[in-house]
Amino acid sequence: MTTPGAEKAAADSTLQALQDEMSDVRRVIDELDDELVTLLARRQRQIERAARVKPGLGIPARAPERVDEVLARVLGASRRESLSVELAMNLWTTIIEWSIQYEERLMGDKAPKGDAQSSDGDERS
Repeated sequence: MTTPGAEKAAADSTLQALQDEMSDVRRVIDELDDELVTLLARRQRQIERAARVKPGLGIPARAPERVDEVLARVLGASRRESLSVELAMNLWTTIIEWSIQYEERLMGDKAPKGDAQSSDGDERS
C-alpha cells in the first residue's frame, strides 16, 4: 500500500514528464516551422525568377499540365513520407494558386495570355 504522499509525488512526476514532453514537441514544431518558412522563401525566389523568364519565352503563369505534374510529384512524395495526402494536396493547391497569381502580378502587362507552354512543355510554377 502506498501513502497519499507517495501517490501525489508519482502523479506530480508523471505530470512533469508530460509537461516536459509537450515543451519538447512545441520546440521541435517551432524549429520545423522556421525551416518551412526558409524553404517557402526559397520557393518564392524561384517564382520571381520564373516571372522574369517566362515573358521572353511566351509562357503564361498558369500552365495546367505543369500544375498537374507538380501535384502528382507531391502526391508521390507525400505517400513516401507518410504525410497526409489531404494535407499535402490542400497545401500545394494553395501554394500553386498563390504562385500563379504572384507571377501574374510580377509579369504585369508582359504576361503572356492563355494556357500555352513552351515548345518543350517545361513551364515551371
